[in-house]
Amino acid sequence: MLREIAEAHKTPVSSIALAWLLHQPAVISVIVGAKRSNQLAENLAAADIQLTVDELARLDEVSRVPEEYLTWEFLQEDDSIRR
Repeated sequence: MLREIAEAHKTPVSSIALAWLLHQPAVISVIVGAKRSNQLAENLAAADIQLTVDELARLDEVSRVPEEYLTWEFLQEDDSIRR
């Protein structure tokens, strides 16, 4: 899925991953790592990538962490706890 979205944006997969992180409300910054200047440029360019609502929804779905065993009971009682 990441590769498909990256190809649509004509950018590396790593840039899409960083762009998705930057679209998350709880994320205020990301740490990038690069060995070469072109990798740094690609990482920084992620800030300019505008993912569509559909792309964000698809990435959210595949990255969703399964509910833990003890948590599901609370979620059944109070649905407002869900994301």
